[in-house]
Amino acid sequence: MTLLLIFAFLAGVLTILAPCTLPMVPLVLGAATGGGRARPLGIITGLAVSFTLFSVVLAAALDALGLTTSALRGIAVVVLAVFGFALLWPALGHRIEAAFAPLARVGSRTQAGGSAQGGFGGGVLLGAALGLIWAPCSGPIMATVISLAATRGAALDTAAIALVFTAGAGIPLLAIAYGGRALAGRVSRVTRSGGVQQAFGALMLLTCLAIWQGWDTKAQDAFTAALPAGWTAGLYSVEQGTGVQKELQALRKPNSPALPVAAVAAAPVASPTPVPSPTPSGPVLPAPVEKDLPANVKLEDGGLAPEVVGITDWINSGPQTLAGLRGKVVLVHFWTFGCYNCRNVQPHVEAWYARYKDAGFTVLGIHTPELSFEKDIANVRTAVKDQGVLFPVAFDPQYATWGAYHNGYWPAFYYVDKTGHIRHTHVGEGNYNGQEQVIRQLLREPTTTGN
Repeated sequence: MTLLLIFAFLAGVLTILAPCTLPMVPLVLGAATGGGRARPLGIITGLAVSFTLFSVVLAAALDALGLTTSALRGIAVVVLAVFGFALLWPALGHRIEAAFAPLARVGSRTQAGGSAQGGFGGGVLLGAALGLIWAPCSGPIMATVISLAATRGAALDTAAIALVFTAGAGIPLLAIAYGGRALAGRVSRVTRSGGVQQAFGALMLLTCLAIWQGWDTKAQDAFTAALPAGWTAGLYSVEQGTGVQKELQALRKPNSPALPVAAVAAAPVASPTPVPSPTPSGPVLPAPVEKDLPANVKLEDGGLAPEVVGITDWINSGPQTLAGLRGKVVLVHFWTFGCYNCRNVQPHVEAWYARYKDAGFTVLGIHTPELSFEKDIANVRTAVKDQGVLFPVAFDPQYATWGAYHNGYWPAFYYVDKTGHIRHTHVGEGNYNGQEQVIRQLLREPTTTGN
């Protein structure tokens, strides 16, 4: 457990380098402006507690009641927007501060003149709003924690890991907050104006508008496209060590021995059997989508793929089963719409689906929600439309299919051959040319292969 806590903290620190943290920076800068010196610390505390409370501690309880945090997220955006208005128009800010002074003084100290020296309590309130909006990039550690919280309910170990992860993420955000305060103070002393605070207020308002309209995800996607290839894989590499993977497996199954890392990250069976790959023959296929496909990919037989179960809604198609898709090559693709890694892989998955669906290939997109607002089917339908997803999407809010596959990652890919056997798996972004070659090899195989 100690090892998981250490690496959860490191993973949290590294999230500042990931596009998913981009919307948080202007919000933290604005929220930390003004107030007492302890306000930034209160913001990070409120963020950590709020995120852990709603994403881990109360996740199963909210789900059991049929509730999500969609409405609370909307309220949080409004609260932060009001604060942005207060920074932009100081006269309005003074009135808002007077109205909420009793709440803002919680946990804070005051000067004789009445202005908060500490500002911790007001920071906690703003941080709690940020915690509802934050959708962090989840590597293997947080993916395991969130999925366990959703399926097993709150537990001390998962809550502790989430708090440590958020504390790690809070370190660079805290530095940004204090840096912004220092800049605002220095400029105001020189210019005798609150120009920097007003600029931060305008930036907060624009960010809140972007989140409300869903533009923040487009900004993250654009930022991701500008990053070097393999950037996100590098960020997650700290969580891929053998020791961490063994502890994650033990956390998933406390009463069973930890499996080798290769088995944890591969198929839902512990020991896949290598199968010789066929020579490139068989039916003529369309030209590849990706560039520079490998000549051959070594396939395995991971056993019969678990059936798709526990699906409450289907989007883009009627109900489907793997048994009903015998004779087709099927990609069982676990994703969720708020995951920017998932959004990064979607253009490739969409292109494969469009290119090979007439050749006997299909995709079952298993939407297993990571955060509470992703459990709202209306939000999922909107995201599927906005992201241009055309393949069948199965809504798996209770993690039933996720659990059947012993999956632990967003995104994850399970390639099923014409006889229903898992022949290849992949987690995370990348290796698109290799995955397309798997599709082509499986399409060329006779229906009897893999029995």
